[in-house]
Amino acid sequence: MEGQNVHPIPPEHRRLVGMRIIKTVVAVFLCGLMAYLRQASAFYSMIAAVVCVQNSAGKTIESSINRMIGTLIGGVAGVLVVYSLDTLGVLYLELLQYAVLSVMLIPIIKLCLAIKKPGCAAMACIVFLCVTVNHSTGAPAVYSIDRLFETLVGVALACGIDVLLPYQSAPQPDAPAQSAQPPEGQAPVPSQDLEEQTPVPAQDPEDLEEPEK
Repeated sequence: MEGQNVHPIPPEHRRLVGMRIIKTVVAVFLCGLMAYLRQASAFYSMIAAVVCVQNSAGKTIESSINRMIGTLIGGVAGVLVVYSLDTLGVLYLELLQYAVLSVMLIPIIKLCLAIKKPGCAAMACIVFLCVTVNHSTGAPAVYSIDRLFETLVGVALACGIDVLLPYQSAPQPDAPAQSAQPPEGQAPVPSQDLEEQTPVPAQDPEDLEEPEK
């Protein structure tokens, strides 16, 4: 046991609840509160809040922007496809519907790449499938718009909470001790400890006697 090296636990691992967890909890609760006041479902807004909150403000804003762009692309495409399939009378032919939805992912992904936002391609596809597969039988377009709105609410709340609540500063490592350097052109002066540890050779008593003349 004495010969083993004991590594202390970093301070960031000692906290039971970090700021990212707190921000996620607050954002999800606010999504639920707003849904309760609107008498609507909080499922999509809560998911958006959980995904968007990252471990830094910059990453959260970037994730929120990508999710908002992806949500808009996927939501608009989903509403248009639902309207088109409903008009053609094939909205409830499941096998044909799944084939059309799968093929529609191609232009959605290509659009995200064309606007140089590859990070929002996955989100656009997810929202597109959410609003097309889970559409309402009564008013599919209205259902799709509601899902789009709820997702945008979750993204906006996550981004706002992340900016308002501060992050905990990371502990700074101790500066390493620097050895004193001698001035340029001057030989280094040995330390006192080195002088004390350097053994002095013993001299023979005969060497100390004065040589005979």
